[in-house]
Amino acid sequence: MISWLHLTYKMPRKPSSPRVKVWRKLKSLGSVHLHDAVWLLPKNTYTYEQFQWLTVEIKDLGGEATMWESHPLFGLSEKEVSQLFIEQINESYRELLKQLDGENIDLISVSKKYQRIKRIDYFQSPLELKVREKIIQQRSELK
Repeated sequence: MISWLHLTYKMPRKPSSPRVKVWRKLKSLGSVHLHDAVWLLPKNTYTYEQFQWLTVEIKDLGGEATMWESHPLFGLSEKEVSQLFIEQINESYRELLKQLDGENIDLISVSKKYQRIKRIDYFQSPLELKVREKIIQQRSELK
């Protein structure tokens, strides 16, 4: 059974820059937005530490935040929740595939983006393999 981390938070309306900063951090972690200000990540050492730091940061920015650990009892199944993460990460992988199919590819930039995306691919999307193969193919064509 997967353990999940939830982060709930509330930020002052103004100024908007702290809210945007928190939103960007949540997106960069690959967290899924469940409801209003409820965000979800699978529990591991990395995600636990990141949500812990973000909880402190939100409070430092004048907001309120609480981190929770849970196991779903009713509602969405583990498979359905993990599918939310896969669908979200697939958008990023599709964008990389599009870049790799284009002309004048900056392979270093694409590789860095791939590494960032792979780090938050918590449920091993099948598209990851396609992107990796495409990067390898592009590298071999450069030689």
